Amino acid sequence: MIKKIFVSVDLSTPVITEKVCETANDIASKYEAEIQLITILPDYGMPLVASFFPEGAQDKIKADLNTQLKALAAKHFTVNVKVGVIHSNGSKRANSILATLAELKPDLAILGCRRKHSRNSQRLLGSTTMSVADRAECKVLLVK
Repeated sequence: MIKKIFVSVDLSTPVITEKVCETANDIASKYEAEIQLITILPDYGMPLVASFFPEGAQDKIKADLNTQLKALAAKHFTVNVKVGVIHSNGSKRANSILATLAELKPDLAILGCRRKHSRNSQRLLGSTTMSVADRAECKVLLVK
């Protein structure tokens, strides 16, 4: 039984994000599940880079992302949705997602994936998608 669904979206990829939201809403509707919709706020990477941004810039970006997530939830979901922004704290996106999965303990995680193309034209999944799919303790659904 699926009661809690974790949905991670990248707001810079609207086509994939729409597909992820549609899929998550369909599954949540069927199982009457709750959705936790998140996006990741990247870290500056280095203190030197952070020094070029005004104080509170990260907080302003986080608030803006939260607003965008709420609008996305209102547009695409007919079920109960909680939104949140995860701060990556300098780690890889996959580690941030995995830490959140460990904390929330959902029954299912749904992620969008962009196809990467290798030099010999083979299609590959991105590193974040691969890491989460491989290491998550819950079921993982990848949407392309």
